[in-house]
Amino acid sequence: MKRLFVSSRYAQLALTFLLAPLTAWGQTTFDEFFQNSPSPMWMVAVDDGEIVRANPAAKAFYGYPNLEKMQIDQINTFTPEQLRAEIQLASRQERNHLIFRHRLADGSTRLVGVYTQPYQWQGEAVLLSSLYDMSAVDGVTGRRYVATIEEQVDLQTMELEHARERTRWLWIGSALAQGIVIVLLALALWRLRGAQRERTRLIDELSFRNHELERISQAMAHHFQEPSRRLVSFSHQLKRLPPEVLDDSSNVAVGFINTQAQRLSELVSDVQRYLSLDQTPLTLERLNVERIIDELYQRDPLLGPLRDQKALSIDHPLPEAFFDRKQLGLIFKLLLHNAWQYRHPSRPLTVEISGKVVRGRAQYRVADNGQGIAPEYRRQVFEMFNRLVPNGDAYPGTGVGLAILVKLLRKADGQITIEDGRDGGACFVFDLPLPGEKRQ
Repeated sequence: MKRLFVSSRYAQLALTFLLAPLTAWGQTTFDEFFQNSPSPMWMVAVDDGEIVRANPAAKAFYGYPNLEKMQIDQINTFTPEQLRAEIQLASRQERNHLIFRHRLADGSTRLVGVYTQPYQWQGEAVLLSSLYDMSAVDGVTGRRYVATIEEQVDLQTMELEHARERTRWLWIGSALAQGIVIVLLALALWRLRGAQRERTRLIDELSFRNHELERISQAMAHHFQEPSRRLVSFSHQLKRLPPEVLDDSSNVAVGFINTQAQRLSELVSDVQRYLSLDQTPLTLERLNVERIIDELYQRDPLLGPLRDQKALSIDHPLPEAFFDRKQLGLIFKLLLHNAWQYRHPSRPLTVEISGKVVRGRAQYRVADNGQGIAPEYRRQVFEMFNRLVPNGDAYPGTGVGLAILVKLLRKADGQITIEDGRDGGACFVFDLPLPGEKRQ
């Protein structure tokens, strides 16, 4: 125990003398004391941990032929991170007595005490250190002391090893996570490119289909419509023949030809109108809905029977809409004509139009007291060519009008449903954008 304290005390005193003001010592005296000191001494660079100078006692103790220019982490068993932290603490004079386990050139390790102070050597910031061997201790008390110190060092080293292991696993986990993220990003990119290719294909296919529909619409306007016009024309000519030329059965046949030719002409016209909606852009503007209904009701010849019976009433005021003027008139025309077509035979027809704002949209209701539509058929009636009447001659129509209405409303993100009207009639409910509403 005595040798331990003597050696450590000498190392501390050696460092104290070395750091005395050079005005009292002089550079020559400093170099002589450093070189001739029996205590191992060295200088370690603060910035990178290089041993920039070592005295003969240090070279003899460690046994390395090139001790100078070695890195401190080649000798010290601490991790590089822990060593950098200890060097920084010592350079700030927050710690000047350290205990480490050092590796010697022969492979053995020694428990070493270090007294250290910051110093300037040839313009470089270094730690001037005086070292002493804590392993060479005589006596039971001294050995116990060293054993306690070694146990503490072992515990600290084990803790550092555990920290290093945790860091390694964290690094591995982080690398795996990054790898998974990269794989997921690559997979997402691959899917995105596939979706873009599919989108391009669908756009091309949609463009082709639209071109086909446009050609069909043009063909219906000319090639399909022309035969029906000729049938109507020739049936009218046959009707003008003298009575003695046509018998009763011939008159029935001519009447049937004329009726079917007119029905075919109406059907072709409605289908052409339905197809042309895809090529007809909407001219959106702020609309006074009451004024549009009034103009339509007063001027459209198809709604003449409703005017004659004064069947229409409007629940004022109706909310304004942001839509195409012509197409909005067509929507109300189709609904009012539909109400007249399917009026109840045993009571006068009444139609009421009302409206309100619901969830930021203008909602309109066209309710009548007609024959109504059973709940199980209320979705079916909006399909093309779907009519719920068994006798088509008694209720003329093509079954396309409500399908046109649905397509018009879809262009404004609108929907239409059917509810119960008055006295078992039907009520059509649809919505349109309000003025100032931004379309998504």
